[in-house]
Amino acid sequence: MFEELNNLVKMIYDYSLETYQHSVNVGIIATRIGNFLGLSEKQVSLIKYAGLLHDIGKTKIDLKILNKPGKLTSKEFTIIKKHTEYGVEILSSYPWTKPFLQLVNLHHEKWDGSGYNGFHGKDIPMGARILALADAFDAMTSGRPYSKINSMEQIINELDKFSGTQFDPHLVEKVIHASDKVLLIDWDGVV
Repeated sequence: MFEELNNLVKMIYDYSLETYQHSVNVGIIATRIGNFLGLSEKQVSLIKYAGLLHDIGKTKIDLKILNKPGKLTSKEFTIIKKHTEYGVEILSSYPWTKPFLQLVNLHHEKWDGSGYNGFHGKDIPMGARILALADAFDAMTSGRPYSKINSMEQIINELDKFSGTQFDPHLVEKVIHASDKVLLIDWDGVV
């Protein structure tokens, strides 16, 4: 399993250093949130693997679309949205990924049901809700072609602003109150 995991992560790395760094960050942040919430070791492991591999489907998308500096056209956005489906396709051939495939598929669901597949509220698995929060947090802190790097105060305000629409409000409340312990990545401790 670990050799296959390394090969899948390397696939992301070979495709795009930025996507690789984002995937590692999401895996770390999601793991911290899961541990903070007191989830079981098994649940946290599944969330960690899903975080590391949540964007593997992007390896099937043209980098010109992924790295476009301006607003995506509706056609381009439709292509980008397929990365969750592509991720499930890629990972399905590895039996050990089955327990977290749903998290990869649903990491762009929104609390109000306006996400990629229309799941809403508690119909979205907790692991996918955690990934959505970790994904958004990392996107706000990383320099992306389409966004600027935000301060922690701005990020907290954004999470709070979209609590109950994009994000699980109970999860946001818990994470915001512990943001100094949960969201900050100590790069000295990362191998």
